[in-house]
Amino acid sequence: MAVIFSCMGSIAVAQSGGILLGGGKHDATLPVEITADTLSVDQSSNSASFSGNAKVGQGELRLGADQISVRYDQTGGQISSVTATGNVVFTNGVDMAEAANAVYNVSAGGLVMTGNVLLVQGATAISGDRMDLNVLANTAKVSGNVKTVLTPK
Repeated sequence: MAVIFSCMGSIAVAQSGGILLGGGKHDATLPVEITADTLSVDQSSNSASFSGNAKVGQGELRLGADQISVRYDQTGGQISSVTATGNVVFTNGVDMAEAANAVYNVSAGGLVMTGNVLLVQGATAISGDRMDLNVLANTAKVSGNVKTVLTPK
């Protein structure tokens, strides 16, 4: 059985569930804004690397890391994926997750976080080796060495 958490902090158990996140419905068509101390661009591979206080934002989503690499699609220069490495912090509304690495597929809304994943929702914390998050469906699944701390009201 999986444990489901809603943004209100209530807990329910479901056979097929994942973790509901507190952010609202995400719009993947919003502009992606990236800030950093340093930018390196490689036109031949349609990629760019941001380092030093690197942060990505799209709507309410925020992703920060030591280094962020961006891949662009072949035709329109749109961002197709974002890879974050080192001290990754992801926020969606009031929910927050940390990990060693993350890959965000912008158009599909898929975020995979790996390496000492910690998800914090209010007083509830869940840790594991990997978290597969879909920001469009507002769900996540934590797997591998999962530990949960539930704080009663």
